[in-house]
Amino acid sequence: MGMSSGRSFFRFAAAALLLLAPAFVPGAAPAWAQQASTRIAAVVNEDVISAYDIDARLRLVLAASGMEASAENAARLRPQVVRNLIDERLQMQEATRASITVSEKEIADNLARLERQNNMGPGGFVAWLDQNGIQRSTAIDQIKTSIAWSKLMRRRHARSISVSEEEIDEAIQQRLAARSGVERRVAEIFLPIENPGEETEIRRLAERLIEQMRQGVRFNQVAQQFSRSATATAGGDLGWVQAGQLDPVLEGALERMSPGELSPPVKLPGGYYILLLIDRRTPGGAAVAAVSDDQTVSLRQIVVPIPAGSPPDAIQERRRRAEELSRTVRDCADMTADRSGAGSLSGDLGRVRLGDMPAGLRQLVAAQPIGRATQPLQTEGGFVILMVCERDEPKKAEEKFDREAIAENLMLQRLENVARRVIRDLRRSAFIDIRS
Repeated sequence: MGMSSGRSFFRFAAAALLLLAPAFVPGAAPAWAQQASTRIAAVVNEDVISAYDIDARLRLVLAASGMEASAENAARLRPQVVRNLIDERLQMQEATRASITVSEKEIADNLARLERQNNMGPGGFVAWLDQNGIQRSTAIDQIKTSIAWSKLMRRRHARSISVSEEEIDEAIQQRLAARSGVERRVAEIFLPIENPGEETEIRRLAERLIEQMRQGVRFNQVAQQFSRSATATAGGDLGWVQAGQLDPVLEGALERMSPGELSPPVKLPGGYYILLLIDRRTPGGAAVAAVSDDQTVSLRQIVVPIPAGSPPDAIQERRRRAEELSRTVRDCADMTADRSGAGSLSGDLGRVRLGDMPAGLRQLVAAQPIGRATQPLQTEGGFVILMVCERDEPKKAEEKFDREAIAENLMLQRLENVARRVIRDLRRSAFIDIRS
């Protein structure tokens, strides 16, 4: 099953720029960035990372994530920024060796996507960079590397990763099994631990990010900049998740949380997670209502009219007649105006969509067996007896799932894991010299 060429399946570096902090005030470079130089800060194989490169990226990170551009925040985030720049150098080196190229159109398309997602007009993103004193090349290089790495991973590994029809069926069945239970709307930030020596620093980074978010920085901005999960492009949003879909450790953390609450750092073998529980819901009733609304029925009715100004005893007599008709009609052919006491409005109503009916009547018709008359319903004009003659059954729940989207999501998860292993192997075999 094919994959959309417009979606990234691992950490999309350009996603760091998707939601720009409206509170960031344009101005001159902060004091910690004003003395940036071309001094060598790190060497990655044949490439050099300068102190200027690091400071420029720090400014971009702080502006895009909404954090205060202070010396303290810059110092705290510097180790992570250095790691990211090293990884990007390794990614671009590998893409270059594979003759991967990135066109100007691909870069322009990504910039246009950023602008649409931030409600900017054409050229708005570049204007934002200029207003915040950020070199255009700082952002463009990050976007270019992301595109190249994505193309490389697709070329080398997408064909070797398959999703079977049975796996799609299993994913659908898991969703159906949990449909009547509680669902959680969850967002995640994943910070991988590439080697045991990094664990303490990664945990500290997780704690600092949580502190920033508790002070008002938006979760999706932090996820887009720092998360190394495939959900980073969506601000970490996992969507609605049923119980049992996540790792048991993450499930346990969510069980202790209330909507709107952030988790502490949650340790799993691959790294640390930060979870945001956005909301909870029980979807069963809503799902049934949605299916019923789309259903259509073929209806017939018998109307026993009540003439205007009828006295109570005459109305009671009409009620008795309607009740008798309700008991004696045999099938839809019997629901005609020819029956004694039936008015001219009796007969075939045609096909009616349940969602177009008043709420009370919709519930009655949705539950009414085919070919059985309802009890008389009193209206302003008389007593009405309804019969459902045919019902268009809603599609089975499995058919409502987008199988291609499910397959793509499963493939993205697996390709994300492959990409992590590749960059880890590249890092292990590379010459990396961090000088400051």
